[in-house]
Formats: sequence, C-alpha cells, structure tokens
Amino acid sequence: MAKRHELRSLYIEGWYESDIQKLMAAITSDFRFDDPAEAAPVTKLDLPDYMKRWNERAGQDQKWTLTHEVREDNNGILTDWEWWELANTELQGAAMVVTSDKGVSLERITYFQRN
Repeated sequence: MAKRHELRSLYIEGWYESDIQKLMAAITSDFRFDDPAEAAPVTKLDLPDYMKRWNERAGQDQKWTLTHEVREDNNGILTDWEWWELANTELQGAAMVVTSDKGVSLERITYFQRN
C-alpha cells in the first residue's frame, strides 16, 4: 500500500476518534482545512484549536458516516470525495481531501441544510 493511502487512513481515524495526534501525524506542514464556518482556512498550527471548536459544535461522542465515496489516485496524488454525516446532529455535507506520500495537504468541506 502506498504511503498516501496509509496517511489518508490515519487521517480518517483521527477524525473518527477526535485524536489530534493522529491528525497531526497525517498532515503536511502546509496543510489547509477549508471550513466555511471559519473566517479563514485552518493551518496545521491552527488545527488543535479548530478541533476544540469542532468538538464544541459536534459533541464529544461523534458517530461518523461516510457515503458516496469516490477516490482517484493519479500521479502520486490521492483525491477523495465523500458525503459525510454526524449521527444525532444536523451536521452533514460534502468533503474533498487531497493526500500525497507526504500527508494530507487539503481538506475542503461544505455543509448541507434542508429548510
């Protein structure tokens, strides 16, 4: 298995377990997390504080569901698209995650809300 697949798996585990150590180990030094609920993209240095804010919004006992997953591994870049939902919350949307053998460099999420 290519290193990028291992790092992407570690990144997912970090989210599922709210484990900042796993997340930090899986991302690149120039990592950007683009969440429209934030005023600016989250950097690697910002990620621990972001996770505190995220856990305040999502709760500590997060049950994730990823569906409609599409993966492309092209020229050493792994790109994943998926629909995500957090059980027992109104949080759901789409995500795109870009990973190389150096780690996850970008995640961009959107939110969906039915009125």
